[in-house]
Amino acid sequence: MGCGRKHFDSSSHGRRHEGCICEVVETILELQNHIVDDEDDTCGTSCFLEPLGGINNKHRRSHADTRVFMLLNEDGTPFKVMFFDKEYGWYKTPFFRVEDMFGDCCATLRAIAPASDAYEPISTVDGESMDTSAMMEFCHFKKTDTCVTVDLSRFAGIQCVADVNLHIHDKKK
Repeated sequence: MGCGRKHFDSSSHGRRHEGCICEVVETILELQNHIVDDEDDTCGTSCFLEPLGGINNKHRRSHADTRVFMLLNEDGTPFKVMFFDKEYGWYKTPFFRVEDMFGDCCATLRAIAPASDAYEPISTVDGESMDTSAMMEFCHFKKTDTCVTVDLSRFAGIQCVADVNLHIHDKKK
């Protein structure tokens, strides 16, 4: 089954996964949809870390509603999409929030903008070259109105970055 369906049955019975990235993104979606309690994970950035809000090495946030992650292409580079900020113009971002999963291994992802303390997008992500060590230091993220549908089986890796509260269900933030 290909990409294109709007809704996805959240039960895992009868589904075929094309790879581990599908399972990781599905777990992130479940964590975002249901707050769970569990023991600490030994890897502080494991995508399977529970509960949501557990991936925060330097900046502890309560009531996280989003696990921010990056998808890696076959060559190891971050997958990026363009988004438009009304105040600042066009940017590229490698950061995402899963909104929905459907089909065998498809997902709708929301582009997440790394932001400064003033919550304006950080322009360093705009260029083709990124300082990947600096990316892990972002402590603020901003939701965008840009979504993309992807076939998760086409990616080689996933890296979880942070758990944040983007006020995703608020009307305006």
